[in-house]
Amino acid sequence: MALYEYTGVDNLGTRRSGKVDARSVDTAIALLKNQNIHVLNIAESKGTLISNIGDLRGVPFSEVVSFTRQMSTMIGAGLPIAKTLDVLSQQTTNTRFRVILGDILRDVEGGTSIAASFSKYPDVFSKTYQSLVRAGEASGKLDQILLRLADTMESQRELRAKFKTAMIYPVLVMVAMVGVFFMLMVVVVPKLADMYESLDAELPIITQLMINLSDFMVNNLIVIILGMFGGLYLIRSFSKTPGGREFFIKLTYVLPVFGAVNKKRDLTEFCRTLGLLLTSAVPIVEALEIVHDVVSYYHYKNGAKSAAQTIEKGGTLSGYLKSDSSFPPIIGNMAATGEETGKLDEVLDRLAEFFNRETQHAVEGLSAALEPLILIMLGGMVAVLIISIITPIYKITTSI
Repeated sequence: MALYEYTGVDNLGTRRSGKVDARSVDTAIALLKNQNIHVLNIAESKGTLISNIGDLRGVPFSEVVSFTRQMSTMIGAGLPIAKTLDVLSQQTTNTRFRVILGDILRDVEGGTSIAASFSKYPDVFSKTYQSLVRAGEASGKLDQILLRLADTMESQRELRAKFKTAMIYPVLVMVAMVGVFFMLMVVVVPKLADMYESLDAELPIITQLMINLSDFMVNNLIVIILGMFGGLYLIRSFSKTPGGREFFIKLTYVLPVFGAVNKKRDLTEFCRTLGLLLTSAVPIVEALEIVHDVVSYYHYKNGAKSAAQTIEKGGTLSGYLKSDSSFPPIIGNMAATGEETGKLDEVLDRLAEFFNRETQHAVEGLSAALEPLILIMLGGMVAVLIISIITPIYKITTSI
């Protein structure tokens, strides 16, 4: 669906203007004609500046979750897929998502499968999402699979929200520390330097270094600010390259505290995605190849690919998981039980819930785990300030 702006006249000759939602220009003109409006000019709306800026961030994950759950409900109630897409495209408030759903609707009406239509937008519908929809179409259980997918995505969204909440305090403290440091260097230290110079006081080396740093920052403040923004831009650009993305991913797994949280989160995704795919009758080799694209930790990525190769050669998933020390022993042992009972998908779901709880506990304790590091940094900054600024003042006052 798209939004069109029009001007025209009605049967009484009154000039009319407004906006209309339609799949194409011809459809929009036909709709207006049914309302006894003769179109003089019509064009696709470009949206307001605010809406365009808002849509630069793409389609929010929450928007896709809501779409998935509503689509499951509507298909389960017997509504045709084309009608479902039509209704949902009109309900969304995200302009880009509305355009995407309109394009998908046209493809579906032209005979293209839903999964194939979704594959045109991998940044919105992941490879796992596409595979599950494809399995749902083939099995005739699309509504049930979409419902499970929506539940899974909801859990992912809740975990992301908890992580962001846990990071609010550390980020605020770090921003405050940087702000205080800049204020001291640019405002306070120059005044103290003038006072020391007027008293002809002998300064410790650390105090002189602090004054020199302050002079440099004051004289090159604009250059420093531009350099900071330029550095952030370069880092962001580098992170979008394959090598940069891999570098930052590896970095997040070796950092204290964050590394453990990310590994548990990836184990959750590994088990949850594999269990969901197997439940949807996706072949295990194909499912493992999809899991390889879902997880980020390189040991688990390589593990998924190696497990697929092992199974192709006649081996078992549990056998590989037990041999790979990167995976906790519980995964291999539980997978063996699932293979013996023929309920591997259910076992993986339980493992996913177990690791999900572990991840949530780790995220909830993230702020507490970071507090010692924050206190050390604060203590270090206070110690430097006391030694470099307060000590000379104390010596001057005692010598008077």
